[in-house]
Amino acid sequence: MDESDAHLFYVRDLPSESYDGRRGHARAAVAGSEMRVARGVYADATWWGSLDQRARYVARVKAVERTRLRQPVISHWSAAVLHGLPVVAQSLATVHVTAPRATGGRSYPGVTIHCVPLDDDVVELDGVMVTSLPRTLVDIAASAKTISSVPALDFALHEGRRGEKPPLLARTELWDAHSRRMPFAGHARARAAIDFAVTDADSPLESVSRVNFMEIGFPVPELQHRFDDHRGLIGFSEFYWPEHRLAGEADGKSKYTDPRYRRGRTLEQLLLDEKHRADRIRALGVSVSRWGWRTAIDPRALRAHLLAAGLPLPSRPRARNRGTGA
Repeated sequence: MDESDAHLFYVRDLPSESYDGRRGHARAAVAGSEMRVARGVYADATWWGSLDQRARYVARVKAVERTRLRQPVISHWSAAVLHGLPVVAQSLATVHVTAPRATGGRSYPGVTIHCVPLDDDVVELDGVMVTSLPRTLVDIAASAKTISSVPALDFALHEGRRGEKPPLLARTELWDAHSRRMPFAGHARARAAIDFAVTDADSPLESVSRVNFMEIGFPVPELQHRFDDHRGLIGFSEFYWPEHRLAGEADGKSKYTDPRYRRGRTLEQLLLDEKHRADRIRALGVSVSRWGWRTAIDPRALRAHLLAAGLPLPSRPRARNRGTGA
């Protein structure tokens, strides 16, 4: 039994004659002492308020899974969350379930039903049946925008710097899952996203930046470029455009809050170390440009930011005027 089982109240577990008990949960939700998590499922409001957005979504997924007549297969973004993949906030608006066409069903508010073949792409996670990791990623890549699917793909393929950790899966597993699904709607979009994914993106912020580089038309940068000076290793820059002597740093909040990055340093020491690192890179004749989520997610803002930093857009060939033969 996981933590949510102790805090979720299922109306179906009440005696059928307990009309007042069933109505009691609805009244408590109106009063604010309980929260309606899913159809026929309520939670203590204090406990619910202590959860972050992702934990609330996991509780909602499990509530839906346990109230369906047949045990469902959780899929798409819902499966991605259970697999531990990064997801965009907008994807947490509904619980995704995949069912064979013969036994499918209708979507309803808060639950989206996908009636497509499952083959053998199903695994069990903590007692919940979910699409396998490769199938989940292919489903996402086929149905979501590239800026949403690539962070999840990059995360699953990530090997760490110099291959310091094994990836969650190999790219060949994605292609196998893609082949098993064929033919399916969105297969070309999924193929393009899988092709675009890389093994050395360190964060979803880097992945989003890469997608928008492509959308804007900026040159493709080197990833995780190593810089050294006479004192030895300076560090690695997320992006580097050698022709323009420009290093790009995508700085998310986790860089300053995650213990893995801070390694016991205070915030003040971390900021000072980052300044010294950037100064050493600039001493090599390389400019350093930094940006965060607000800039990365907005192509217009990222375009303006990098143009100001000195990264030019490649000139496009002028269209020929067919009328004059020019």
